[in-house]
Amino acid sequence: MTDSKVMPDWQRSAPPGQGTACRACIHFRPDITCAAYPERIPIIIASGQVDHWVKRPGQVGDDVFELAMTDEPWRFGQAARMRARLAARAAER
Repeated sequence: MTDSKVMPDWQRSAPPGQGTACRACIHFRPDITCAAYPERIPIIIASGQVDHWVKRPGQVGDDVFELAMTDEPWRFGQAARMRARLAARAAER
């Protein structure tokens, strides 16, 4: 039996434009690794082709994208931009 939260392949779990930005994630590390991918984040996730809202194949543990609530300079402002986009979407509803 497979875990229903694991995408068995690299299909998107969210519509285009609602993806994740690794540098905006609390688990991201400047060496292009994270809690889920301690060796290296797969390019398909790092490039934004596939989101990381759900557990993906090959990852360690259950960590998925979590928006960082910080504006540390090494994150290149992506966390702040993503928070602004999410707030704008919420305001539209």
